[in-house]
Amino acid sequence: MTAHESPYAQVPVDPALARLRLLAEGFLRDKADEDLLGLVSELRSDAEVWPHLWAPGCALAAARLGRAGEARKLLDEALAAGFCQPSLFGEELAEWFGDQDGLVRSVPPPSVELLSFPDPAPHVPLEFERIAGDRVALLRELLPPVHASAWATAKALLTWVHTRWEHANDHVELIDAVHVLERVAAGERFACVEYSIVLTQALNAVGIPARRVFLYSRDHHVGLGRSHVVSEAWIDDLGRWVILDGQNGAYWSTQQGDPLGLPALRHGLLKGGEVPRMNGLVESYDEATASAWWQYFASGWTTGVAWGDGASFVPVVQQLRLMRPERVVRDPAVAYPSMHDVAVGLAGTVREPVLTFTSSHPYVRGVLGTLELSAGEHVAPLAVVTPYGEFPAGEVRYRVTVPSPESGPRPAG
Repeated sequence: MTAHESPYAQVPVDPALARLRLLAEGFLRDKADEDLLGLVSELRSDAEVWPHLWAPGCALAAARLGRAGEARKLLDEALAAGFCQPSLFGEELAEWFGDQDGLVRSVPPPSVELLSFPDPAPHVPLEFERIAGDRVALLRELLPPVHASAWATAKALLTWVHTRWEHANDHVELIDAVHVLERVAAGERFACVEYSIVLTQALNAVGIPARRVFLYSRDHHVGLGRSHVVSEAWIDDLGRWVILDGQNGAYWSTQQGDPLGLPALRHGLLKGGEVPRMNGLVESYDEATASAWWQYFASGWTTGVAWGDGASFVPVVQQLRLMRPERVVRDPAVAYPSMHDVAVGLAGTVREPVLTFTSSHPYVRGVLGTLELSAGEHVAPLAVVTPYGEFPAGEVRYRVTVPSPESGPRPAG
């Protein structure tokens, strides 16, 4: 099924078959038993409907005409082929052939059954800030070499951006990394906003999903210096979001060195946790400096979603500006899905079903996972393929039942 195809779309029926079905439906409805039985040889060719409607319907017709042997044979043929819906005929099958429940020997198992599969949690539409398509090549020419791992590449870009210029409080009008770097080359200096523009667009240019985050300290509605802008990136080989501060050339981590994303930093701040390490790739930062910068993680705004400090949401910034997010949430987790999550779908046919996959990763090159169609229970490991390798994405567990030849189509395998 294509993205725009209705799930109810049907293959057009051959006109001759359509006429046969219409004629048989009329005979069945009107209990024109002789006429219906006269169509048995033709109706048998209607493999899709024969076991479930025509065969039991013809069995009833034969029974009403007193042809008990023929009636039983037709009903047994229907049951052997998987007929299990006597309720289609009301109580009449039970009246002629006995107990209604006894008419159903067993419901045949499905040819393919998914037993477990990834089911990603809903999230808001993600916004990755990229430079315009016709300027990507220009930006890439300015960047340092890409490493084999996403984390090594991200740290190299963080160092590179941090060392482009000394911080100042000027700003640009265009959200364009090449424009910023051209003005820096001409001697201008800029603030955290511009560091985040260059770093975020550089990360996206080399296949690392990244976006900017606007951070706010407590009581950001008054005073000065209450906000800060950083980048955050999904790092494939870490399997997590990580904050990258271009102005400071730093990332935050646990004391054990595990890089942290914004939700963890915010949670630790609001709960009075231990000050995380501020890992400077050029300068070193002591605990007092790290604690001062950590205060900016009280609330934030990214990818169209803003959140407060846990108790409330204050949209006023330093008495001068109003945040205008598309959506205000209590918990920013809705904006932080795993980029390795995969949603599973199906295409193909009953004989040859095919797994389909949907990923939120903007630079995914594919998802590895196949459907083995031999009889039995199977596990299909899934992996997301990105520019930085193959990364586990869960698994699909499923069962294949190969029907007997007389009971319907057999899955290929």
